Amino acid sequence: MGQLIQQEIFKFRHQRLAWLAPVILSLLMVGLAMTTHGASASDQKFYISSAYGGFQWVTILMIVIAASGVTMEFEYGTIKQLAIQVNHRWTIFVGKYVLVLGYSVLLHGVVILMTLLLKGSGGRNLMWQSVYLYHQSLLVNLVTNAVLDMYGGMMIIGLVFLLASCSHNSAAAIAIGVGVCFTGEGVSSLLLQSFKSLLPVMKWNPFNMFFLQEEYGNPSYQQNVTHLTIQQLGVGNLVWALFFVGVGAVIFSRRRI
Repeated sequence: MGQLIQQEIFKFRHQRLAWLAPVILSLLMVGLAMTTHGASASDQKFYISSAYGGFQWVTILMIVIAASGVTMEFEYGTIKQLAIQVNHRWTIFVGKYVLVLGYSVLLHGVVILMTLLLKGSGGRNLMWQSVYLYHQSLLVNLVTNAVLDMYGGMMIIGLVFLLASCSHNSAAAIAIGVGVCFTGEGVSSLLLQSFKSLLPVMKWNPFNMFFLQEEYGNPSYQQNVTHLTIQQLGVGNLVWALFFVGVGAVIFSRRRI
């Protein structure tokens, strides 16, 4: 597995998007930060704790990177060479998944660093010790949001890997992944409202787990939207992540090459 991950890192380093993603992310955050100079103190706290939209952009970038990383092996036929080097093809899938999770951590580090810089240039009237949600400091809120976003990303990346294993090109996998991840919350809300008698079961649907970070920022979601606590959403994210990775690995290993 170690040698496999080293090979994946080598290929990853030669992907243009891997180098462009931090630049794109930084520019998008700067663009939003420039529009917040005249915002109220409350709004500025929201923008800072949410990293000037950085977490949402990370999700989109990770969907593109994850989908491309799986489908390109079949598009370019390199899966044949990889399959010869390993005893079980599912290890290739898991190795890619671990690498993308590691890159997600790196991008979240970029987001936090950019937030620190942007706050210093545009939010000097606010201190990092300023109290925000849950009577915690603004800095704690930012770090907590980052951790929750990375944690929730495990399931999203696992889902995208599963979709990519079923797709024949990266464009389709990316489109489906973005569509599912950004309409999933609406689908979950519709399901919970339409099948209230099945609420004890339906509230554990995978789309409901997308609300993990949002419920942290909006505690009322527990009663009005998800019907699950933060801890329950955390468990659900982990279970569904393992499920998606497991099913995706099986499909990946049995796919014709």
